[in-house]
Amino acid sequence: MLYFSKWKTLMILGAVLLGFLLAAPNAIPSKTRADLPGFMQNTINLGLDLQGGAHMLLEVDVASVLENELKNQRDGVRQTLREAGRISAEASVRDGQIVGSFKKPDEVEAGMAALKELEVSIDPASLNPAKTVKVEQNGASGFIISITPENIENIKDRTIAQSIEVLRKRIDPTGTTEMTLAKEGSDRILLQIPGAKNIDEIKERINKTANLSFHMVDASSNSQARMQEAARGGRTPIGTVYYPQQEGGGLIVEERTRITGACLKSSSEGLHPEGGYPIVNFGFNIQCAKYFGKLTSENIGKRFAVVLDGEIITAPRINGAITGGSGFIEGSFTSESARELSLLLNAGALPAKLIITEERTVGAELGADAISAGKIASIIGLVGVGLFMWISYGLRFGSIANFALFTNIALIAAALSFLGATLTLPGIAGIILTIGMAVDANVLIFERIREETHKGRPPVNAIDTGYRLSLAPILDANITTLIAAVTLYFVGSGPIRGFAVTLAIGIVMSVFTAVVFARLLTATWLRGTRPKTLPI
Repeated sequence: MLYFSKWKTLMILGAVLLGFLLAAPNAIPSKTRADLPGFMQNTINLGLDLQGGAHMLLEVDVASVLENELKNQRDGVRQTLREAGRISAEASVRDGQIVGSFKKPDEVEAGMAALKELEVSIDPASLNPAKTVKVEQNGASGFIISITPENIENIKDRTIAQSIEVLRKRIDPTGTTEMTLAKEGSDRILLQIPGAKNIDEIKERINKTANLSFHMVDASSNSQARMQEAARGGRTPIGTVYYPQQEGGGLIVEERTRITGACLKSSSEGLHPEGGYPIVNFGFNIQCAKYFGKLTSENIGKRFAVVLDGEIITAPRINGAITGGSGFIEGSFTSESARELSLLLNAGALPAKLIITEERTVGAELGADAISAGKIASIIGLVGVGLFMWISYGLRFGSIANFALFTNIALIAAALSFLGATLTLPGIAGIILTIGMAVDANVLIFERIREETHKGRPPVNAIDTGYRLSLAPILDANITTLIAAVTLYFVGSGPIRGFAVTLAIGIVMSVFTAVVFARLLTATWLRGTRPKTLPI
């Protein structure tokens, strides 16, 4: 247990040295830190409760997503029945279901057989595949189609995951803000932005859905009388929908979406090549660029509407085929609104509306007080533990334990910096708890060495036996605590995870410093001094 080969010694000292190098930037001013190598510029990020910022709890409007899913399924019902032999039926969305009926009794059997094909599996590769919808016959000639509970959960999870990704791109497009975005419960998202100052701008980005779509204008339906009736909430012809225009008035367009915002490859603000006013440039991906070129070549002379969040921002006339896969959107833009729209389009549309159910702003002053209190607690804890080890085990062994403890704290800071972890107030509590736990292993080892010394064993045998027989209880105690920390991380969220991370890292580092590094220090001292008795 006390023999260390040359390579093992170099590896241990190299790991400790690397830890000190990675931890050092936290104590260096930011101006000086900019001149250091890239791997030494990472520092521990302070969480919301330490540097202030915004805390929001967002509720995802899953009901609207499910309704859209039913509308898509309704269109699929019509298409399926047409392909099955032009079977005539009526279908509408009511009370969270698609309710319909066949017009001809002799088509019911063939129609139900065709509709059953819509019951596709969510994951066909699964051993127990769950269906997306359930098709049931309702009476003699009716049918009901409902979304299965398994698919509802799948839609919820997908919607929340997409919302988190879009929010990340909108709020932190450069990826430099250490914000927290996590699922909370079944239909909520936790958003924490440390250091946020303009809360209103963040809320504005959240509330914008940025749902972009291209529709052909239905020229036959856009009479003055029909548009006025549609503007008052009247019905439009089948297959069409009315949207208001940004500059006033409105247009009746095809309900069918020809191109969506998902086709956009990129967008940016710019100036009109002739007028010099702000515009939003866009480029389609390859597949949509080909389709857009075909669409415009087949509809020369007609108008298409660009609809953003249920409002027409422009409706130009197609003067020729647009085959380049790029173009620009013009409307009543300012430079700021054009930049904001391009940012939102690059991030993508939110799949559902987000409702802010909880909002808090944390001031930086509270964080400064928390940091100050954490420093004081850490210093008191370190001094108290250090004095205890010196008093209990003498200057020699107490110094070994204290140096190992100091190394342990440096390695924790190094690991948090390397991982880019965010330190919160519970995280500081985890570090303070680790300070107390870090010397547990040394206490077990030193007490065992003391017992072996009292039995009359020589120093080398006493130290070797102490380290060897203490290893099992040390690992047992720390592994059980590590299991608790890992469980907290996967079950908890936010501050609980921060506590779990610092606790888990502290456990691993304390075992390394007490069982490996402190043993190396003890073995080095033993070989150098060869004492006749142990000062313990």
